[in-house]
Amino acid sequence: MNIRNILWYLGIFLLVEGILSILPVIIALYYHEPYQPYLMGVVLSIITGSILMRFPRVELNFGDAMILSSVALIILSFFGALPFFNILDGNQIDILIDGYFESVSGYSTTGLTVLPSDMYAINSKYYHALIFKRTMSEWIGGLGIVILFLSILAKGGMSSVYLYKMTEGFERLTPSVERTARIILRIYIFYTLVGIMLLWVSGLDFFHSLCTVMSTIATGGFIGSVFKINSMYLGINVINQSIIIIIMLIAAVPFTLHYDLLSGKIEQFFNNIEIKSLIGILFISILMFLSFLWLHGIEINCGIIFQTILGTISTITTTGYSGGSIIDGKGLQYVGDIERFLLFILMIIGACAGSTGGGIKQIRLSVMIKAIQWSIRRLSLPESAIVPFKICEKVWSDKELKTITLFFFIYMVIIGFGFSVMILHNIEPMQALLLSSSSLGTNGLSGIDIRTQPLDVKIILIFQMIAGRLEIFPVLALLGYISGKLQRRVMEERDELERRVRFIKKHDGD
Repeated sequence: MNIRNILWYLGIFLLVEGILSILPVIIALYYHEPYQPYLMGVVLSIITGSILMRFPRVELNFGDAMILSSVALIILSFFGALPFFNILDGNQIDILIDGYFESVSGYSTTGLTVLPSDMYAINSKYYHALIFKRTMSEWIGGLGIVILFLSILAKGGMSSVYLYKMTEGFERLTPSVERTARIILRIYIFYTLVGIMLLWVSGLDFFHSLCTVMSTIATGGFIGSVFKINSMYLGINVINQSIIIIIMLIAAVPFTLHYDLLSGKIEQFFNNIEIKSLIGILFISILMFLSFLWLHGIEINCGIIFQTILGTISTITTTGYSGGSIIDGKGLQYVGDIERFLLFILMIIGACAGSTGGGIKQIRLSVMIKAIQWSIRRLSLPESAIVPFKICEKVWSDKELKTITLFFFIYMVIIGFGFSVMILHNIEPMQALLLSSSSLGTNGLSGIDIRTQPLDVKIILIFQMIAGRLEIFPVLALLGYISGKLQRRVMEERDELERRVRFIKKHDGD
């Protein structure tokens, strides 16, 4: 792998980011808010992208594509953090970590925030441009900068094929990855526009309708925190919330399946194993939550049922939308440890592959459950018997099963590592478990104030958000590349030192 090979592509990504970052500047000017913090991000992104594009464009191999997907999210998040660096107060280290945290949370569609709540208050001088910037980063991160590149600027070749494989489970709709990417982008934009119109018609003003859909269709959920802070001004009603529930469900479904649905293949859509799994888990989870609430002595009425549905869908879709839900991050005091553990399970499972959601994904869960049945069946048959493992008309190889098992193992190890660090900082165990799984699953639910946490906790959360959004393996590839380079550098320095020692000894003897 050669890091120089990816610089041209990274330059393109930064150029696209710089152009899109002009929009918050326009919003700031329209609402007479400070535009300078956002303008700096535009200028630096475009200049840096233009410089990197001077490197020759080369065909990427699979390893280069993995590293590019990791580096792109890390670098784009840094340039996306420039406005936050300019509006935050405090010492330089805190500003750097908090600003970068906020940006990573946006581009990874996690929805956690460390900015002071008064910045999101409707009377804040940064309000409109800041909210738009934050939700736009979720919208971009939901679809992914790679899809934007492939749908607009890609010109074919193996580089496009390898980059498409990094797009978190998006299946091909056509033999051409560029055409597939354009179809996915059109579906994404279509649902975004429809959602904006529905919320606008239902009584929400256009600006908040736009920001709500950008946040929710990306399963980012950050807008829920804004609604809570400004609830008395915005007047969110049941119709708004119902539309948001529908958008969350749409976002949790593979966009390739939306293509079937919009093409009229309704039966094929509902026969998909991920759709069946998602519906089944949602139904069982809602019943369990209502039962637990009833056992806690809470009266079950229409309002409680609606809030439970909202909270459950928000959790399993990894949206983390917390507006008006009894089991959201701030409402965790209403439920016991059993309910919190159920939230933990739902966060781990997550949405469907090829959606904007996080988690281990429904398809991996289905494969692991089916694999248990398949393994038991194999054990009951002679060793010579050939029993193919088949799901959804697809025969899964042993290599694919091992990859899924390895992914689940590493996923749980990373959650455990984050949990351990948080425990050391005296975070309550169940809260630590939920926060660790929430950040890795890009969920965004949190029952604690992250802004007040130590820097090492925030750094762990940043790593988890990046790893969760990229589905772990690209991050491991980047870490492997860095550690390999460092190891080679150490060995070269050691060899050079030994050569100098031999040279000195030789001349001392003379």
